[in-house]
Amino acid sequence: MQLVVTIYEPTAAAAIEAIRKLPPDHDMIEVRVDAFGGRGDLRAFCEVTKKPIIFTNRGGDPVDVDFGFVDVEYGRKVKDPARTVLSFHDFEGIPDLQPLIDAMTAFGCAHTKIAVTPQTLRENEELLAAIRPGLAIFGMGERGLYSRILAPFFGSELFFAGNVAPGQLSLERALPIYGDRKLRKPEKIFAIAGNPGGHSLSPSIHNPLFRKAGVSAAYTIASFESFDEIAEGFENDRIAGLSVTAPFKDAAFEFAKRAADVRQNAQEAEAVNTLVRTRRGVIADNTDVIGFEKLLPVSRRAAVIGAGGTARAALVALRRKGIEAIVYNRTPKLKARPLSEVAKFDGDLIIDTLPSAVRVELPPGVPVIAAAYDRGGIELLQEQAIPQNELFLEAFR
Repeated sequence: MQLVVTIYEPTAAAAIEAIRKLPPDHDMIEVRVDAFGGRGDLRAFCEVTKKPIIFTNRGGDPVDVDFGFVDVEYGRKVKDPARTVLSFHDFEGIPDLQPLIDAMTAFGCAHTKIAVTPQTLRENEELLAAIRPGLAIFGMGERGLYSRILAPFFGSELFFAGNVAPGQLSLERALPIYGDRKLRKPEKIFAIAGNPGGHSLSPSIHNPLFRKAGVSAAYTIASFESFDEIAEGFENDRIAGLSVTAPFKDAAFEFAKRAADVRQNAQEAEAVNTLVRTRRGVIADNTDVIGFEKLLPVSRRAAVIGAGGTARAALVALRRKGIEAIVYNRTPKLKARPLSEVAKFDGDLIIDTLPSAVRVELPPGVPVIAAAYDRGGIELLQEQAIPQNELFLEAFR
């Protein structure tokens, strides 16, 4: 596969400067000339990089240049197949794929790209099944992340990184996922299950860990409407393991109680953040508990903000460490005090498990362990991911 960085800037000068600032580890560059009206001295782009460039004028006539590659939307005239990226986009759904693939590949273009919008796990799997040599096929949007991330592992030849298209990942997130780009079709697929889950950094953590372990695995994002849909893929062994995040940790616990080895952490928290199918059966655990145990400082009293599955994992860790805990929440769940009282908390630690969108006034000067990424939750993610990945490796033993 080739890692393509999409550049979308309001002027040609800004686009050139963005290319200059790129880290060297990428394979191609896509310049969205429609961002600055499709005009300018396009040859100047070739003077700032030796990487192949795709010139894309989305929504307008293809760029007329005699250098680099030109993106041509399917249905418009192809002048030079050897320098053409023939592309098709459907921002609402998925067309009948096979006739479309046959018609597009008949042009013999340098690259053929199909970007569509799946809504379900099954539709994402149909996209992956349609991949063949010479094609780039992937899903767009939040629901399409499952196939967008997995597509290169299944032979899709181009991966577009940036922050332009719906569901596109940044180069920073993509590089750890694909490493040196020498990918093979995975023996087993793992995913984070959430709604929404597109913000998750877990693919950038688990894919390098799988490479280090030398196993044939790929990790993606399963951001779908219901846990039942994701669980169906897990039950039928199309997904070998799941990291479970909000709002599905309670549903995963109920699922696990039916036919899994529910480990002590999950039993005490009454929430599951890890499911893995092994030769000996399904294992269910809660590695958030381990993450909190590693991060907890010496404390006398902690405030736990929130009352969901992550908060309950924190309460297990606090109880094991002998730290008094007071719960604050928007509802009286877990006998919580009102959120408005957090500002008056008298203690030496705060554990914040609220979603990113919920804002609350915290007492100044008190150390905080957060779960949400934009509130500092990266440490918790990393600490729980290592034991979680060890559990995932049980699928290969």
